[in-house]
Amino acid sequence: MEMPTIYAIGNINSKLKIIYGITILISIFTTALSLGISFLKNINKGQKIYNKISKIICLSAIAFSTIGFSKLVKLIYPILGVLGLIQIIQILKYKIIAKKQKN
Repeated sequence: MEMPTIYAIGNINSKLKIIYGITILISIFTTALSLGISFLKNINKGQKIYNKISKIICLSAIAFSTIGFSKLVKLIYPILGVLGLIQIIQILKYKIIAKKQKN
């Protein structure tokens, strides 16, 4: 079962199941959108790279959409963790460089 909460709510009221399902899909979409935009802004080196990476993100989203929610979470969370660590390292690197330039 991909989303047990929707199944449980469906046993109570089928109309509520549809509303809750739409709400969850909107939540997933807005989270993915904000994470994608944040990632793009953090690695932004110019409009060309921004456009190229945003296209890669969109194409990969289309490819991954056929996997299924639970498999997608198992696959994507570790990838996002690694990307997050890379971002943290980059932020620390820029802070160190900025401190050295001030001195």
